[in-house]
Amino acid sequence: MKKLLVLLPVLIAGSLAACGTAAEPRAAVATDRAMLLVSLDDGSVVLQMIDSDADICFKHISRTATTCLSQGAAIVNAESNTVIGFEMHEEQIDLVAGSNH
Repeated sequence: MKKLLVLLPVLIAGSLAACGTAAEPRAAVATDRAMLLVSLDDGSVVLQMIDSDADICFKHISRTATTCLSQGAAIVNAESNTVIGFEMHEEQIDLVAGSNH
């Protein structure tokens, strides 16, 4: 689980960096597919794609609870009027084998 906690911020930052710095949230272009990172008991992480409105989801293989994050409104630096990030909305879903949520 420690590896997932270290890997997760890197992957989230990478996926947000891929969003660019446009003032519009990426959610405006809905794909209905999300990246799911599953932490296995041996510490490895598996990447899967699932049907979801979220941008990224993560879970541990032995638990059904899954945490999904979706990009929200832009965070704008008031002094420079530039986008410096985006709000993230968290949702807990139960994801079991053979279902998409």
